[in-house]
Amino acid sequence: MGSDIIRSTKFESYSILEFTIEEFDFMSTPKISERFNQVLQELNFPNIILDLHNLNYIDSMGLSILINISKKLKDNSSEMIVVCNSSKILQLFYIAQLYTFFKIFSTIDDATGYFFSNKEQ
Repeated sequence: MGSDIIRSTKFESYSILEFTIEEFDFMSTPKISERFNQVLQELNFPNIILDLHNLNYIDSMGLSILINISKKLKDNSSEMIVVCNSSKILQLFYIAQLYTFFKIFSTIDDATGYFFSNKEQ
């Protein structure tokens, strides 16, 4: 597990970060957290669309990292939204009531539309 765990694509008003791994758990949390922070600094803390379509599993440690990263982005006047269509992961987000913390979309198009509609207001 190295720099290939998160793929980033930069656009004008946001960046898409995509996990290339299938599991975000206790064992992988330190490496993922380190890489995530590195990518955010390289991109200068932009608005983020976090694409979870490759992820099959996330545990409470992984969720706490996502919450901390979202808070860090808010501190930098940016926002992180999530793209997820895995019923298993969505169920976990709902059980943990993270749908109140994250805006969750089922497609990248819907997520980019969110940023474009907010930019026009």
